[in-house]
Amino acid sequence: MLIPVHAPEPGPLPEPAVRRDSAGERFLTGPGLLVFLLTALAAYEGFLLLTIFGPTGGGLLGDFVRDFQLWCYRGDPRTGGISWLAVSVMMLEPIFIVAVAALLWRRVIVQLGDWRVWRAQVRAAATGLGVITVCVAGLVWYARIDAAKTQVLPPFPGERIRVRLDLPGEMFIDQKGAAFRFADLRGRVVLVTGVYATCSTACPEIFLEMNKLLGELPTADRAGLSVVALSLNPEYETAELMNLVAEGRGFTHPEFRYVNGEKPAEMHDVLTRLQFSATRNPQTGVIDHTNLFLLVDRSGHIAYRFTLEPRHRAWLREALRALLCEPHAAAPAS
Repeated sequence: MLIPVHAPEPGPLPEPAVRRDSAGERFLTGPGLLVFLLTALAAYEGFLLLTIFGPTGGGLLGDFVRDFQLWCYRGDPRTGGISWLAVSVMMLEPIFIVAVAALLWRRVIVQLGDWRVWRAQVRAAATGLGVITVCVAGLVWYARIDAAKTQVLPPFPGERIRVRLDLPGEMFIDQKGAAFRFADLRGRVVLVTGVYATCSTACPEIFLEMNKLLGELPTADRAGLSVVALSLNPEYETAELMNLVAEGRGFTHPEFRYVNGEKPAEMHDVLTRLQFSATRNPQTGVIDHTNLFLLVDRSGHIAYRFTLEPRHRAWLREALRALLCEPHAAAPAS
C-alpha cells in the first residue's frame, strides 16, 4: 500500500535587501551639501566685507586689513584706495560656485525653505563655518609671519653703496623769492627731495617723513642739516605758493628751502638729471613721481639715494647720522 507523501508547503519568500545610503551619500545628495556651501559662502563674504571696510590704522586687525588690501585688492598705500574690479572678482567667484551647485541640486534646494531642515543640518553648517574660520586663521598667521620677516632689515651697507655725484649748478628761486644754488650749502649736509603743492598722494608722506627726520635729530645735528624740496610742477608754482606750503607744513626758512627753477624747461632738465621721474597724467593733471630722497655730503656731492620703502627708511636715518658726523669740508679755493 502506497502512502502518499505530501511536499512541504513553501514558506514566505525573503524580502529583498534594502540598500541604505551611507552618511556621505546622504550629505552629497541631500540638503547637507548646500547648507555647508551656503554657510561657508556667508562666512567668506563677511570676511571679505571686513577686509574692504575694516580699519587700516594699525593694530593686529588694522595691519592685516591693510596688507590684505595690498595683496588682493591692488591697494595704494599712498591714498588708501583699492581696485573695485579686484574686489568684485574676489566676491563673485564663490557666489558663482555656490550658484552652480544650487543649479545641480535644484530639486533639493527647495527643502531649504523649511527651517527644520537647517536645524537638522546644523553639523553641516558648523563644518562650513569651521572651514572658513580655519582658512582665515591661516591667512592671519601667514600675515603675522610675513610682517615679522619684513621687520628684520639688513644692516646699512654704508660706504659700499655710497656714490659721489655732482649736483646741478643752476640758479633756483626759493619760497622767499631769494636766489639759491646748491653751492651755497657747501659744508652742510643736505637732504633733497621733490614735491608739488597740489599733490595728495606721495607728497604728504614725504613731508611727514621729513618732519619725523628733523624731529628725531638732536639740536646740534639739526643745526648742520639743510632740507631742499624741488618743485615737481615748475610751470605753476610761484614763490608765494611754495611759501604757503612750507609754512603750512611747519617748515622754516632757511633750514627748509622749497625751490623752483628760473625757467620751467631748465627745472624739468634738473629733475630728469636727478632722476625724480615726474610725469604728468594728461587726463587728471596728477603728477606721478618717485618718493626719492638724496643725501648730499659736506663736500657738495650726492652720497646716497633712498626711497620710502621700509628698508630705505632705516638706512636713510643711519646714512644721515653718518654724514652729520663727518668733518666739515674744506672751504673752496677763491
